Amino acid sequence: MDNEKKQMSLINSVNVLNSTRDLPEVLEQLIQEVLNVVGGANKSVLFLYDDKADILYAKTAVGFDMTYMKEIRLKPGEGMSGKTFLDEKGRIFSSLEDTVEGMSDISEDIRNIYSHSLGRMEYPVSAICVPLISDGKCIGVLTVDVYEDDVQFEQEDLRLLETFANQASIAIENATLFSQNERNKRIHEELSKVSLAKGGLADITSTLSKLIDEPVIVYNEMMDIIATSDKELDSISLELKEETIQGAERPVFETETLSEQVSLNGEERLVYFFPIAADTRFFGLLAVPIMNGTDVDPLDQFAVEQAVTVFAMEIDRQERLVEEHFNYSGSILERIIHHPYEDLSSLNLTEMNFPEHDYHNYCIAQLYFRDPLLSFEKMTEKKQKIMRMFYREFSRLPYRTLVYDRNLEVNVMFTVPGYLSETAVYEKLGRIFNKIMGYSAAYAGISGSIGLGRTVTKLNEVHYSYYDAKRCVEFLQSTYQERYIMNYRQLGPYRLFLKMERDELWNYRSEILLPIIEHDEKYGSELLDTLKIYLDTNQNMAESGRRLFLHVNTIKYRLATIYKILDIKSLSGKKTFELQLAFRINDYLNE
Repeated sequence: MDNEKKQMSLINSVNVLNSTRDLPEVLEQLIQEVLNVVGGANKSVLFLYDDKADILYAKTAVGFDMTYMKEIRLKPGEGMSGKTFLDEKGRIFSSLEDTVEGMSDISEDIRNIYSHSLGRMEYPVSAICVPLISDGKCIGVLTVDVYEDDVQFEQEDLRLLETFANQASIAIENATLFSQNERNKRIHEELSKVSLAKGGLADITSTLSKLIDEPVIVYNEMMDIIATSDKELDSISLELKEETIQGAERPVFETETLSEQVSLNGEERLVYFFPIAADTRFFGLLAVPIMNGTDVDPLDQFAVEQAVTVFAMEIDRQERLVEEHFNYSGSILERIIHHPYEDLSSLNLTEMNFPEHDYHNYCIAQLYFRDPLLSFEKMTEKKQKIMRMFYREFSRLPYRTLVYDRNLEVNVMFTVPGYLSETAVYEKLGRIFNKIMGYSAAYAGISGSIGLGRTVTKLNEVHYSYYDAKRCVEFLQSTYQERYIMNYRQLGPYRLFLKMERDELWNYRSEILLPIIEHDEKYGSELLDTLKIYLDTNQNMAESGRRLFLHVNTIKYRLATIYKILDIKSLSGKKTFELQLAFRINDYLNE
C-alpha cells in the first residue's frame, strides 16, 4: 500500500471512529478499521486496562474467537501487549523469533486460551503493539498481528498505527464520557424512582442488580447484612463478611472502590466493593460478587460509584425514622422514670400506645459512656455513631422498647415476656449488650458501664428498676473491675455502700479487721483469709480446711489465734454480722 493510500485509509478510519458516541460501537469500529490502516495485518486485538484489578483484558478482537479471548487477563509487563503497556511506547516485533520471545512469559492458562481463540497454537510472524494514551495515562494497548511469512511490519507501519491510536484514544475518551453520563443518568434515575416511591432498600438493591445484571449485597457501617438482590445470596453474603470483610482494614473499604478474588461456597468470584458514603459519613458497603472470568463493565463501575448516594440517602432515611421513633419514646420513658406516681390511667397509656398487660414485665438498663482521655464533644460524636447501632438493634426486638438518651447516659426500658424468669431476662439482655459493646469498642473506640435493674410488673414501678440500674453503674464506675455489665442481684449489699463516704467505710473496715490485718503483715500469717473462708462456709471447719488445703487442726489453731486477737470467746450472731459486713466493705474498697 503506497503512502497516499495509507493516509487516505487513516483519514477514513478516523472519520468512522468519530461518527458515533456509543462506546461499544466505537470499540468495534476501531478494531475493524485498524486492519485497513496497517496493510497486511489480518488479526488484531484491543486490550483495555482495569486499574482496580491492575490487569489488561481483551475487550474486542478481529481474527480471534472472543468466546475464549475475553477470558485473557494480562498483568502489566506480561506478553507483548503487557510490555507495551508498561513502557507506554509502541513496539515492533519484526520476526517470529521476536514474537515468541515477547510471549514467552505468558502463563500456561493464557497460552491455552490464546490457542483456542486462534483455533491452533501459532505465534505471529510479525506484530505491532501501541499504547492508547488518554490524559497522560495508558488506558489500553492495540495489537495487530500477521501470520503470513511474506509480510513483515516496518517503522512506517508503527508510526501509522501510533497516529491511529492517538485518534482512537480521543474517540474512546469522548465515547466513554458520553456513555458514562448516559449510563450513570439511567441507573441514577431508575434507583431514584424506586427510592421516591418508598420502595425501600430491598427494592433499590434488586433494581440495581437488574440494571447491571450482577448480584448485589449491601452491608451497613457495622458490616451487618441489610439487603441482598436475591435470597440465594444469603449464605454467600455471610461468608464474604466473615472471611473477607471482617479481616480487612476498614479504612480501605471506607474510602475507595476495590476488587478482590474470593472463594465463596467453593466457587471463585471477583468481588467489587463500593463504599456507601456521603460527605464525611460512611454508611456501609455495597458488594458485587461476579463469577470468575468476567468483569463488571467499567461503565457500570462508574455508574455504581455515583449511584451509591441513593443507597446512602435511603439508609439515612430509614435510620432517621427509627431515631425519631426512639426520640419520642424518650419523653415517655422520662415521664415513667421521674414521675412514677402520676395517674397513669388507661387513657394515658392508650395515648402512648403502651397498654399494660399481665403477660409482660419491664426492666431498665442504664448505659454510661466513659473515656477520660476524650473531650465531651468528641465523646458525644462517638456516642452518636453508637446510638445509630443501638436503635437498629432495639428496633429488631419483638417487644416494645423505650430509649431515654441524656448526655452520656442512656436508659432503656425493655418490655419482656412475663413467663421469663429474671435470670433469663438478664441473660437475654446480656447477649444484646455484649454485641453492642463489642461494636462500640471496635468501631467507635469507646467503652461504657451497663447496669440492669430488677424486673417489675407495673409501669409505676419502673422507677425502682431505674434506680437499681443506676446503682450498678455507679458501682462499676467507682471500682476498678474489668467487668462492664452488672445486674442488681450481683450488686447485693454493695448498693448500701455507694452513697457512703469512702473514709467512713475505711474506718469501719479498719475498726473490725485491722488487728488481724496487722498480725498477718507482722508474722506472715494468713488469718484474714482463714476467717473469711470460715464465715463463708457457715463456720464449717472441715469445709474450710478443704478449700484452704489445710488440716482441720490447723484451722482450729488459727481460729484460736483470731479469737485471742479479737478478744472474743466465740463467733456470736452480732459479731459474725459485723465481720461479714467488714469483709464486704473490704472487698468493695479493694475492687
